[in-house]
Amino acid sequence: MTDYESGGGTSVSHPVPGGQRTAIGCLRTDLCGHTGFASARLRLTAIAHGYRLRWLVELPADPSPDHLTTLRTTLDRTGADAVIIAAPTHLPGTQLRALRTMTPVIVDTTVLPETRGHFARLRSLLGPGWRQR
Repeated sequence: MTDYESGGGTSVSHPVPGGQRTAIGCLRTDLCGHTGFASARLRLTAIAHGYRLRWLVELPADPSPDHLTTLRTTLDRTGADAVIIAAPTHLPGTQLRALRTMTPVIVDTTVLPETRGHFARLRSLLGPGWRQR
């Protein structure tokens, strides 16, 4: 579990009433190629939905029932208002449905462009007639 609050202390304080809504992020390490990139996307998703990402819970590959226990404990400790997950596959089967009965769950639905080669993104930005200019 990673603490994103400034100060880095071990104690967890609950949000001040009337303050910004907070969320915890959740991702499975076996499904993310780069956890740094995935955590940045979760942070941006939180901002886009009006939340502040307070914690990041990194779950192992084994989808055991302990994942829900871990998330519930983290929600209770942090006082977070929601959980943000990278994709529905990060909480397989009934775990996602069970989590939704406890708290709002936001799924990062950012679609990244497909890249083929080093300049694929640049070509997509310039458009189809970029060589004729």
